[in-house]
Amino acid sequence: MGAATRASLEAIKSQSAGTTSSAAVVSGVCELGRAIAGYPALLQALADHGQDVSKRTALLNEAASGASKDALELASSLIALEWSKPADFLAGVEQLAVRLASNSAGSTDLIGELLQVGRVIRGHSQLQLALSDKRAKAEAKIALVEKLLAKKASAETREIVKHVVALPRGRRVSDALAAAAAMVADQQGLGLAEVQVAAALSAANDEAVREMLTKKFGRDHYLDVVIDAEVIGGVRIRVGDVVIDASVSKQLHDMRLQLAS
Repeated sequence: MGAATRASLEAIKSQSAGTTSSAAVVSGVCELGRAIAGYPALLQALADHGQDVSKRTALLNEAASGASKDALELASSLIALEWSKPADFLAGVEQLAVRLASNSAGSTDLIGELLQVGRVIRGHSQLQLALSDKRAKAEAKIALVEKLLAKKASAETREIVKHVVALPRGRRVSDALAAAAAMVADQQGLGLAEVQVAAALSAANDEAVREMLTKKFGRDHYLDVVIDAEVIGGVRIRVGDVVIDASVSKQLHDMRLQLAS
């Protein structure tokens, strides 16, 4: 990812921090992003920062005249930003939608829902295949998501899942959902930590893990607790690319290596 795109994604984070949203607005932004993706020439023109912003905004307004006013205004704000390559404009649309979803979710555990859906997809090979099939139409994938998640997930989660299955941008769906969950956490001022343990954390251990992560990373974390018998005891924590392994299985592994040497 180029420097221009990184700066623009940071700008979206700042812009969305105080933006009031709703599931309908999230849906509108996602639909608009998918529509733009379907017309490469339009995407190229919108992301061309060498052209006048007002002209590109007028082009979007003309091309997407059927989109909701709120969604169109929010998507138009991305035109004033610079993108390292045209495809990154779509990453900006997705980030905008996810951060708006976080704003509109209220008390819903949007992070937990996204992670759980990702696990379900990852754990069912046929489902993952159906949602990743490049030959399948986006509409069919969206319909499948609606069928699977109807009354089982919030409207915001459904919109994000529908968007990433229809526009994966070269990613596995489960990976894209994990990234979206981390983005929601960030929007809420939190980090996201996967905590692997052999049994549920006690209240004392939960607090100890949170304190350790706050001290190490400088902010509170959402704990995604995963029960894994192979850990045996202790805890294995993953925060982004950082792994903190204090599990019994790791200690046994290290002991075997020492004995073998």
